[in-house]
Amino acid sequence: MLGDVTVLIDTVDGIKVITDDRVDKTFRTERDEADRYPFGYAEKQAALLRMKHAELATRNQPGGYWVAAAEPFAARHAITGEVPLDNVRRVAVLTDGAACLVALFGLLDWPDVLDVLVEDGPTKLISQVRAIEAADPSCMRWARNKRSDDATAVYAA
Repeated sequence: MLGDVTVLIDTVDGIKVITDDRVDKTFRTERDEADRYPFGYAEKQAALLRMKHAELATRNQPGGYWVAAAEPFAARHAITGEVPLDNVRRVAVLTDGAACLVALFGLLDWPDVLDVLVEDGPTKLISQVRAIEAADPSCMRWARNKRSDDATAVYAA
């Protein structure tokens, strides 16, 4: 996996959570600066621009983070692993925009996410994300770079 993805693997031994957090580890100072300002303020836009320039300088570079997009070579830097199939109960793949219920907002835990996916499906999970984002339009309660992030959730049992 690459980029802003989290994989949840519910196994007979518990839930394994695998996240590619390399982009989050880049330019922490610039990220923290951008988080100081409400969404829509000129200061936030300027800080985000500095952060994005710094991030892009390390994208698909050794020591940075890797995104496939139009660069197939990036796949050589993917996080890989394996779990015996007979140990797997269910799996979910989430972009950071869907994983934020746990990773950013802290309103669910990973078993809760799997339960929502089982009981109500990805649409319900993403609806919960959208409701929380809408309740924080300034992006100050939960510091983030944009009011709403792309959110994708895939579930398999």
